[in-house]
Amino acid sequence: MDLDQQRYYYLTMLWQRTLYVIVLLLALWYRNRDDRKFRSGGRKYGPLVERDIYRTNVLVRLIDISDAICIKQLRMSRAVFYKLCIRLRQKKLLSDTLHVSVEEQVAMFLYMIGQHHTNSSIGFWFWRSSETVSRYFNIVLRAMGELARDLIYVRSTDTHTKITSSPDRFYPYFEVTLRP
Repeated sequence: MDLDQQRYYYLTMLWQRTLYVIVLLLALWYRNRDDRKFRSGGRKYGPLVERDIYRTNVLVRLIDISDAICIKQLRMSRAVFYKLCIRLRQKKLLSDTLHVSVEEQVAMFLYMIGQHHTNSSIGFWFWRSSETVSRYFNIVLRAMGELARDLIYVRSTDTHTKITSSPDRFYPYFEVTLRP
């Protein structure tokens, strides 16, 4: 092998190795670019402390300030509200989740029912998404339906003897009794 052949062979090897390194660097760059695209697509949660403090303040304003405000906003007194929450917990119809307490679930439900609000307005008020409000509304609605079976019953199925008419009412009504 003469000197020209050695130089040609050396330059060819150098060219191939350089090409391999460039291809490897391009593959690594492309893979990292795709990883960044997938990583940035996820949700990024900031500190939840401010939101939790605000949500707690909303509950305190609705429930714990006075009985009059609680009755005006939730259509029940504080004592009845807390008894309802305790009973829902005891019957295991509702439970606290990582981010939403039973009291907040019931308060959102009662506020929506009592004040004729939409999911989005309740979500704005409680700093929740409309999807979260809708999900917990349905959960509490099912729980209330289960609880109603235990609390409310009609005394008799004989409608002829139980239908009465009051002089100040224009329609007959059924007597309904609440169970203790």
